[in-house]
Amino acid sequence: MANRTGAETGMGQLQLICDDILTIEADALVCPAHKHLIRGRGLSAQVYDRAGEALVSECSQLPECAVGEACITGAPNLPVRYLLHTVTPQWSSGDQWGARGLEQLRQCYESALALARQHGLPRLLFPALGAGTNRFPHELAAHQGLEVLHDAVRDFALITVCLRTDPALGAWRAVDQRFFGAG
Repeated sequence: MANRTGAETGMGQLQLICDDILTIEADALVCPAHKHLIRGRGLSAQVYDRAGEALVSECSQLPECAVGEACITGAPNLPVRYLLHTVTPQWSSGDQWGARGLEQLRQCYESALALARQHGLPRLLFPALGAGTNRFPHELAAHQGLEVLHDAVRDFALITVCLRTDPALGAWRAVDQRFFGAG
C-alpha cells in the first residue's frame, strides 16, 4: 500500500506519496532527462527500459534539451499518456554554483508545468527532480519543487510527487509542513 498525504489548494490537489512511480496512472510523468534525450541513469534508465525502442526513436527526432528546459513525448508501455522530459542540474555541494543549480531545478518544474498546461494535461506525476542521481539534498529539492507546485496546483486536477523511500517522503512532508503549511 502506498504511503500518501495530500493538500487541497484552490481547485486542484497536490499529494506526496511513496510508491513505485512507474506503476501510477496519470496524464504525464515528468522524467529526468539527459540533454541528448538518451537513456540516462536512475529513473531515466528505468523509463527507457520500459518504454523501449519506440521512445528511443521518438527522442532521436527531437533537438537537444538544455538544463531546466522540458520537452514532451509519448509514453509507450507506461501507465501515463505522455512523458515530460526535463534536464535536471547536478548538485554542486553548495559551492558558488549552488544557487544557479537551485534556480535551474526550479526551472525544471516550471518548464514541465508549462508543457502540461499547453497540452491540457490535468494529472501530473513528478519524482523528486534532482534528488536522485544528481544528488540534490531532499530538503533543498523539496523546497524548490513544492514552492513551484503549490503555486501551480490550481491549474491542475492532481499533482502527485512520488518519492522512492519513506525517509525521502518524510523529508518532503517536513518541508511542505514547515514552509507551505500543508498538513
